[in-house]
Order: sequence, then structure tokens, then C-alpha cells
Amino acid sequence: MSGRLAIVRAAHLLDYLAVMRRVGVPVDRDLAKSQLPPQIEQSADFYVSVPLAMEWLAHSGRDLEPMELGFLAAQQASQASMKPAHLTEVLAAPTGLKRLQAFIRIARKEDSNLHVSLRREGSQIRVICDETHLNRHPFICFAEWLNLQGTISVLSDLGGPGWSPRELTFVSRFTPPDAARAAFPNTRILMGHPHTSILIDAALLARSCGPMAAAHDAAPWSFDTTQLQTKEAWDFVSILRNILQPYLGDLHPDLAFAADIIGMSTRTLQRRLQQCGSSYSEVLQEARFEVARSLLDGSGSKMIDVAMTAGYESQQHFSRAFRRFTGVTPTAYRRSILENA
Repeated sequence: MSGRLAIVRAAHLLDYLAVMRRVGVPVDRDLAKSQLPPQIEQSADFYVSVPLAMEWLAHSGRDLEPMELGFLAAQQASQASMKPAHLTEVLAAPTGLKRLQAFIRIARKEDSNLHVSLRREGSQIRVICDETHLNRHPFICFAEWLNLQGTISVLSDLGGPGWSPRELTFVSRFTPPDAARAAFPNTRILMGHPHTSILIDAALLARSCGPMAAAHDAAPWSFDTTQLQTKEAWDFVSILRNILQPYLGDLHPDLAFAADIIGMSTRTLQRRLQQCGSSYSEVLQEARFEVARSLLDGSGSKMIDVAMTAGYESQQHFSRAFRRFTGVTPTAYRRSILENA
């Protein structure tokens, strides 16, 4: 799969925008000139291209060293960047091991390119957070910092006050800032490593996460790594569909636009879609439908606003298209949602 087809929830990019605003970067102006979605800050649950985001960060944040910008964004980040349902699943886990298992399950749902795995190293466990297909990207450190910080955030309360991992490793070869070494005084920070990873004591994973967890304690050295494999959450069509969604309300993304965003020629994109048994027209219709259905499920927006946000030409066009997908009108669909709430 092309690295340009890596996507991440826009919520994880907002930490970078907050840092850049704080240091005086004209974020709004630079976003307007970029290929990133126009309303990215109002669309946290949409997905954006990871390479496009990293390249934009490198350009707009050029007054900061890449590792410094990555570290500052990681310090800004919080668990609230996860979807609420995903965060609930992680925090409800009774032990460190089960919490990490939950994190592994949801990681690819937040970031299509992120693969989290565990490797036992004696009495320690290495949590590997690889950005598959992007390890050679010159600004991979932006993704690395957030991925490592996300892992630390789900484990830190188990370690108690002052806890820090044994080791952090980065694929990136940029020099970490002094502030990062000061924040992790007891942690080895290694650059130019084959993997992005965090090394922790295995005993940490046996600890309980709450008062009801004692009965669930498990020896972390007995875990079966085959049970920790992340199911593939994405395919070519679903990634393309999600890439298109945040552009629908402001633009009418045609085939050439989509090809440019994902770094393919129009001919290659058409061929890939044909191989998947689909077409660009079908993917675009599905993207619009999914945006509209999400708005009908979770907001009180007027029908005309739903139609415009999803990129339909008119409310009538929206109603006809929605009925083709569901067999009912948008009004009837929303009524059924409210009745079953």
C-alpha cells in the first residue's frame, strides 16, 4: 500500500497546531495554502493524509527543529485525542497487559499506518510502534513522538509518580532537544534505530488498573503474542473514502484532485480501484453518504446543512442519493434514530 495512503484522525494533528500557534506560526494562513482539509480544526474525527500532514508541519514549523516540534506536540497531547469509545475501551481494562492489548486493538483505527506489537526482552517488554511504509520519511519524527507519547499515557499511571520508560528509540536521526532529555532523565533515548519503540519492565503489565482488577492479574511474561495481532482495519477503498470526506463540504474533489492528494497518477488510481471492484464515482458517493449518515446520527443539523456538508448539490439530490443507499429518506432515518435512542 502506498505510504501516501496512510491516514490519521485529524484530532492528533491539533496538538501540533496548538504548539505552532503558541510560537507565532501563522497557522490559518499556511493551512489555507496547503492541501490539508480547509476546516481541519472543526473536523477532528475526519482523517487526513499522514505524509501531507508531516510535510506541512515541516514547512510551516521550519523555525523549530523537527524533534523539538515533535516533542512539544507530544507534551501538549492528551488521551482526549482518542475517540471517546476508544479511550473508554483502553481505560476500562483491568490490568496493564489488558490495557496495552486494548491500545493495540484500537491503534490502527486511529492511524491506518500504525502497527503496534510487543517483543519480550528478558524481564522487559519492548512496545514497538511502527509507521509501516513511512519509516524512511524524512519527518517521521512527528508521528514517532505522538505514538510514543500515546503509549506512555496509557501506562504512566501504572508506574506511579515519577515513572518513566527504560528506553525510547526513534527511527529518525534528528537530535532530540535538551528539553526531551530533561523530561526523561532516567530514559535512554536512541536515534537511528530500526524501530520506534518504548522499553518497559514486564512487571508493569501485571499491575492492576483499578479496585476490581485483582482477579484479572496476569503474568506479562506468559502473554501469547499471536493474540495481540491487530486485525487489518483498512483497505485501499476505505482509506481513499476517508481521505475524501473532509474535503466534501468546501470542494468538489474530482479524480485528479484525489490522485494528487494520495500521490498517484489518475490512471494508476483508476486501475487500483478497478482491481478492488470499485470506481472513483462509487467511492465519492460512499464518502458523501458516510458523512451525511454520521451527521444524522450525531447532530441536530438542518437537512440542508447536512446536504451541503456532505457535498451534495441540493437537499433534493441528497434525499434521492440517501434513499438509494438505505431505502428510506434522511428524515425517516433520523426519526428512527431518535425513536430508538
